[in-house]
Amino acid sequence: MKKFIHRDDVGDFEIPERVEKDGKRYYLTPDGNHYPSITSILSQQENLGLEAWKERVGEKEAKRISKESARIGTAVHQMAEFYLSNYIIKLKDEDKKIVDTFNRLRFLLGNINNIVGLEIPLFSDLLRIAGTTDCIAEYNGQLSIIDFKTSRKPKKEEWIDDYYMQTFAYKLMFEEMTGIEIQQIVILVACVESFDVQVFKKPAKDADEWLEKLVKIMKANPHVTGMLHQPF
Repeated sequence: MKKFIHRDDVGDFEIPERVEKDGKRYYLTPDGNHYPSITSILSQQENLGLEAWKERVGEKEAKRISKESARIGTAVHQMAEFYLSNYIIKLKDEDKKIVDTFNRLRFLLGNINNIVGLEIPLFSDLLRIAGTTDCIAEYNGQLSIIDFKTSRKPKKEEWIDDYYMQTFAYKLMFEEMTGIEIQQIVILVACVESFDVQVFKKPAKDADEWLEKLVKIMKANPHVTGMLHQPF
């Protein structure tokens, strides 16, 4: 088992606290601001493909698949966090799908080292949003925002705009909070029903394109974000 190095030279920075407000989850910043999560903002978009899939398979089957996918995704995320924290993971055969999906992801986790942190709450006063990033570390030697995803089947890149907006938002949040530049974003998608583990990467220079897309979504949903309609 690889021994991952965890960095302690980044310095202290104040992280937001997850809180409930009016029955909804927000992040409370050190200055007392309540910001919505990036995932809650992105979830407000209309997803015609998802709705078509639900109609095709039926409501009952869609709920079953969604519930199973969420269970597998949560378990694989947790195993990845433990593995990168240098904990010994005892892989059991009770749920073969979870074990197999994690084992496929684990091969690519070997590209990670010099870990800044795992499951780090972040926020941006510029965009007035927050969220929790899976991992900030070097990926093949470049400081990266790294996000772990699971999927039943391989993704086409044109399907994952939300992933890019999410990870570039984390990049902005971390840089705003620490002054440390992120070099790239990396999205690892472990597929449950195939042997694929997809790697989607984009360099830091692409940030403006994806953050502008995010701002358009935020401006279209001011009731969710509480964001003023100001130029980005």
